Parts: sequence; structure tokens; C-alpha cells
Amino acid sequence: MRNNLPPLVSIAVITYNHQKFITTAIKSIIAQDYPNFEIVVADDASSDNTVELVQKLSEKHPEKIRILTTAKNVGPVNNWFQCVTACKGKYVIGLAGDDEFLPGMLSKQVANMEKHPNSAISYADAIVFDVKNNEKLYNLSGKTPSKSGGLKIALEDSIYYSPSIMFKKEFVPKKNIFQNLRSGADLAFYKEIMIIAGEKAEIHYLPEALYKYQKHDANITVTETNYRTEHIEAIIILQKKYPQYKECLNPSIYDFCCVGFLKNLAKFKLQEAMYFLLEGLKAAKYNPLKLFRAALWGVKFYIDNSRIKK
Repeated sequence: MRNNLPPLVSIAVITYNHQKFITTAIKSIIAQDYPNFEIVVADDASSDNTVELVQKLSEKHPEKIRILTTAKNVGPVNNWFQCVTACKGKYVIGLAGDDEFLPGMLSKQVANMEKHPNSAISYADAIVFDVKNNEKLYNLSGKTPSKSGGLKIALEDSIYYSPSIMFKKEFVPKKNIFQNLRSGADLAFYKEIMIIAGEKAEIHYLPEALYKYQKHDANITVTETNYRTEHIEAIIILQKKYPQYKECLNPSIYDFCCVGFLKNLAKFKLQEAMYFLLEGLKAAKYNPLKLFRAALWGVKFYIDNSRIKK
């Protein structure tokens, strides 16, 4: 370590019309107890004052904050890849411009990564916060599976829905194979990192809430109508590039399909519901036992979230 500093961590912040949240988001990074980090903000052609607010913060912390902008809106997938590629740290962690880090996020995640030399990804629990009603809704760990393990577990399960993922920059792919998608490639991106890291790669979970995910009407999962279908498309793209892992990746398709099916069925969107049902059946090879496991998780996920307006 140079000058006795711990490893450099890059925080990749992607923004689009986040003027209501971006100042608090960046301040939650500045307030961390970890001394060696950079903040790379990639703004996706915001039409509000997001960039101006980031520039003001950059003037106060010029050694910490870099700003990237696009001439036209390219969507979250390509904006994210641009942001991550520009990062210089040993470790990278994302922060949406409308979310916040909780205290200890960086120091505890780095300690977790350094403790496990084969770790390609570390992730922690997160709290989900309802902005409109100004209240905490739940911990994400109570709604989605949380596990540690090797490559097989990381590829088979949809285990890291937490937005708190930290990963090694060296394993970021050289090419964005999801460039034709707009918003639904996040889970597939992290799975590709695990594949690039190799057979000995590990993923490690911290059972402590270190991230605040803010739920509101402008979330990507609300405004990007193709988000859930693109998730399936992204996994299929990954299967085509890495055919040796096709079977391991199938469960992350039918797990997600069950949630998509239930959500759309409840809203009487029958065409969309049928899409998820058929894709789920195909990925599960029409095995009812596999679908039953996925359906239980999907029902639990839907019931627990049904009181939140989408």
C-alpha cells in the first residue's frame, strides 16, 4: 500500500434527473470513514440541475470527484459501463444517484474483500426506503436470497439483488456485450464478472445493512418499462457468449420470470405475464419442481411488496 493508504475504491455514480437526491447521495460517500476513494459520476444527459449540483460538490472536493457527461441519453446500461470503465480503483462499487450509502459501507466491504483473496464480489444487506411516505419498508435480505459461495452458486441463484455490490476492477469485461439493451443488464453484468474471475472465484455476503435504496415513482424499475424483459434477454446474451455456463444460468431466468409473471398477472397484463411464464418454463425445461421453488420465492416477493405502489 502506497503512503500507508488502503486500496483505492472507485464509487461509480450513475445519474439521470436526480437533482432531488444527488447532493445527499454524494455526501453519504464523503461522510464514509474510509480514506482512499474516488467518485466517478456519469450523468446521462439530465434535463434538470443534476450536473450543476455535482459540479458544486466537485469544486469543494476536486481531488475526489470526476464528472462524465453524455451528449444524448444512452440509457442506464451504457451509462453504467462508461462509468465503470473510467474507474481507477482496485475495487469498484456502484451508487445510484437517488440512493445513499450507510455508515461503514466502504471500510466494511473492503475488509470483506481483503479477507477473502479469491473474492470477486462482496455485497451487503440494504434497506428499502419509501420516499413518499418517509419510512423504512424492509431489509432486502428478508425478500431475496442471500448467500456466499463459489462460481456455481453465483451463477445459479439470483442472490445479489442488493445494490451494494463491490467488485474487483480487474474483472470488468473489456466489451459491453449488453450495449443493445437499455436498462436490465445489472444482474447479468455481475454474473459476467464472476465468470471472468474464473473457477476459483468467490462471492461473499455481509449480513449488515450498508445501503439505502430509495423507492419512488422515478425509479428505473418504474420508468423503464422493458427492465424485466431485458433482464431475461441479458442472461440469454450471457449464455450465448459463455455456452459452458448455460445450465448454471437458467435458474436466474426462471426465478426472475416467476416474479415478473406474478406482477403482471396481478395487474391484468396478460401478454406480459405470458411472456414470463413461457420463458420461465423454457429455462426450467418444463420441470415442475424447479418452477415450484421459483414460484414460492416469487409469491413471497410479490406479497411482501404488494403494498408499495409501482
